[in-house]
Amino acid sequence: MLRRVAEPVSALAAPPPAVAGLALPSFGMAVRSEPSSVKVARRVIRAWIRCHCRLPGDQSDALLIVMSELCTNAVQHGRCTAFDVRGWMPTTGVLRLEVDDKTPSPAPAPGSPESSSESGRGLFLVDILVKELGGTWGFSEDGACAWCALPLPGAVR
Repeated sequence: MLRRVAEPVSALAAPPPAVAGLALPSFGMAVRSEPSSVKVARRVIRAWIRCHCRLPGDQSDALLIVMSELCTNAVQHGRCTAFDVRGWMPTTGVLRLEVDDKTPSPAPAPGSPESSSESGRGLFLVDILVKELGGTWGFSEDGACAWCALPLPGAVR
C-alpha cells in the first residue's frame, strides 16, 4: 500500500544573511497546508539545526517541539494552500526560524485552557520552551508570520 507523503511545494529564498561578506547557512521552503506536512517541515528543520547550527540534542528537541506547534497552527488557522518555513542566522551566534501562513490576522497570545480542554496549549508551550532556550518569539505585525530567535551554543547571552 502506498502512503502519500507531503512534499515541499517549492523552494523559497530565505533572507540573505551575511556577516563580513560571508553568507551564513539558511533555508526556505513552502509546504502544503495539511497535517502530514508538519512532519516534513520538522525533518527539514531537524537536519538544518543539527548540521548547520550544531544545537545539542536536548535544545534541538525543544526547538522541534516549538516549530511543530507553529507549523500545526499554520495548518489549522491559515487559509492558504501552503505555508512557508524559513531559517537563517541573521548574525553570528543567532538562529531565527519563521512559519508564515500568509493569513493576516490578530496575533494570538498563549492561552489558559481549562484542565479538561483537549487543545489550546500550543502557544503556552512555545512560550515556555523558547524562554527556556534563552530566546524570544512572536508574530509579525500582520499576524501572518510566527517567528523565534535563539542564541546558538557558545554565543554570548
